[in-house]
Amino acid sequence: MKIKILIILFTFTCLTANAQKQWTLQECIKHAKEHSITIKMQHISQQNQEIRLNTAKNQRLPNLSANTNQTFSFGRGASPADNSYQSLNSSSTSLSISTSVPLFTGFQIPNNIAAAKLDLQAAVADFEKAKEDIELAVISAYLQILYNKELLEIAKNQQTLSAQQLERIEEMYKLGKASEAQVYEVKSQIANDELAIVQAKNDLQLSMLNLTQLLELPSPEGFDIETPNVDVDFILPSNPEETYANALTTRSTVRADEYRLASSEKAVKVAKSAYFPQLSFGAGYSNNYYKINGFNNSSFSQQLKNNESKYIGFYLNIPIFNRFETRNNIRTAKLNVKNQELQLENTKKNLYKEIQQAYYNATGAKEKYKSSEIALESAKKAYEFAKEKFENGRSTTYEFNDARNNLMKASANLSQAKYDYIFRKKILDFYNGLREE
Repeated sequence: MKIKILIILFTFTCLTANAQKQWTLQECIKHAKEHSITIKMQHISQQNQEIRLNTAKNQRLPNLSANTNQTFSFGRGASPADNSYQSLNSSSTSLSISTSVPLFTGFQIPNNIAAAKLDLQAAVADFEKAKEDIELAVISAYLQILYNKELLEIAKNQQTLSAQQLERIEEMYKLGKASEAQVYEVKSQIANDELAIVQAKNDLQLSMLNLTQLLELPSPEGFDIETPNVDVDFILPSNPEETYANALTTRSTVRADEYRLASSEKAVKVAKSAYFPQLSFGAGYSNNYYKINGFNNSSFSQQLKNNESKYIGFYLNIPIFNRFETRNNIRTAKLNVKNQELQLENTKKNLYKEIQQAYYNATGAKEKYKSSEIALESAKKAYEFAKEKFENGRSTTYEFNDARNNLMKASANLSQAKYDYIFRKKILDFYNGLREE
């Protein structure tokens, strides 16, 4: 019985510890990268490109094939014994093995290998982009939770202030310094504060759900994140061009399109290889065994010795006219090159637009944060003056609540501005090649 109780207590302790575990940002990013379905699918695409590269390299190897045939003949036909036409029944067994080795393919094989290598590098870049995207999404969801937690604390503080105000107004009412209507006004404010807490809790739970879905966790139950010390750093790049220059060498999207452009140029050379003669070497061996009814057939071993055939040869295939297929393949490949050039140019332009937007968003968020700090200080002073006036009976409940609501709004605006600026700066860090890990 004691053992069972110990087991139950141990299990409960483990479950409680697990439920109370707080995830750091780095742990969330790592877990999301390991379990993201999008990343896994992109990894499969990369593996497919690795197989394609292996297939392209293996084109240099000789091929080898073997076959065997067993036939039965009935009625008039050519006799295997003397090649005369007779009515007879016979059977034959044939065996053969052959190989061929490409010697010159108009540089098709090396260009295919080069193109496959570039496609693999593009797939690796796409894989990195998928990880970058999930990392940025996790950071955004993580910061949203921190923001919603601060809003919940602000709402709770607001309720605490309202409860303290209710105690004071009730005392004042007992002393005849406040009306019953003022008491009910404060009680109404407390009800609104409780509603704000419920809404803040709901927003927090939804943001938790969003992050756990990014982490591919089954449920947000028992999930929580660590609240780090968030330092606001106001150091930004001097201009968007500085960030853009870094992004051209670090962003996976640009590298992927550059690799695809280079691969499409190799595809033009592959198409042109059809204009060249194709030279290959071949060799083979064959043998036959015949059995004719009514004849004295040689033994199996004797026939294998007599009927064997061997050959080696060089084969040259010279293209002359193939209905303009090669020409049109080259045209198509060149058009694909132009399309990839436009795609790369479009990617770079979109990247520059994104960086410009991110830069000015970060700059605006920084100024908004600084203004929000000043606004909060002013709201605190206004609240203290309103509180003092209200407690001395020199202002109405409405005026006091208005000052308190302004304080709450200023606190919420500061939190929003802070996390908005942090996220905007994280985006700029990404473009500059600075990662969270």
